[in-house]
This record gives sequence, structure tokens and C-alpha cells, in this order.
Amino acid sequence: VWQDYEVRVNDEFVLRGNAALLKCLVPSYVSDVVQIESWTSGQGEVFGGTDR
Repeated sequence: VWQDYEVRVNDEFVLRGNAALLKCLVPSYVSDVVQIESWTSGQGEVFGGTDR
């Protein structure tokens, strides 16, 4: 069954030079079959996912 879903990230405010931890919010009905591979910023930067 194909079903649309939206993956989100909440905004976090971080001072320049500090680290931020972003959590990917995946709907529960697809969380068992979704794996995050990477992140892409609004400026086109790609950040690799973490190995688990």
C-alpha cells in the first residue's frame, strides 16, 4: 500500500559555534520501514546519516 507521509524537523535555536542535535520526526505508521540516510539543508548542503 502506497501512502504519502511527511518527515519533519522542529526548529532549534543555537548560538553560532555551538553544536545542535536535530531529531527527525517520522510518523509512527511508517517509522518501522523508514531509515534516515542523510540531511539536506535549505542551502543544498548534504550531511551524512549516522551508522546504527
